[in-house]
Amino acid sequence: MTTESTLDSTTGRRIEQARTQLGFSLPQLARRVGVKNKTLENWENDRCEPRVDRLVKLSGILQVPLIWMLTGDTPHSMESRPVVSETATIAQKLERAMAMQQELAALLVDASADIARLQRELDEDGKIIAA
Repeated sequence: MTTESTLDSTTGRRIEQARTQLGFSLPQLARRVGVKNKTLENWENDRCEPRVDRLVKLSGILQVPLIWMLTGDTPHSMESRPVVSETATIAQKLERAMAMQQELAALLVDASADIARLQRELDEDGKIIAA
């Protein structure tokens, strides 16, 4: 997506390319953008151009830079920076949750040991008083 080619030489081609790379069907993307299937089809076939607000929405949904949607060019700062996919974000959350679960388990073991120790001390104090 860094240089203009015959595949992504028009806005419509770029929309179609990004949509297919993410595995969206035309109706799925149209639904997400909030337009009719025919409208999206017209954009992809370059019969008409989407308004700027729709391009902004498309770039977010399709996870591509707005500048690429408009021109086919990718800013150099974007080229070196990886795009974190939704799956990677979910995996990070899962790793954090697992670490928190392990920390919670360790706290429960410590609390259980403290309760057992306190119970023993109370039992021993009760024996001393009873004697």
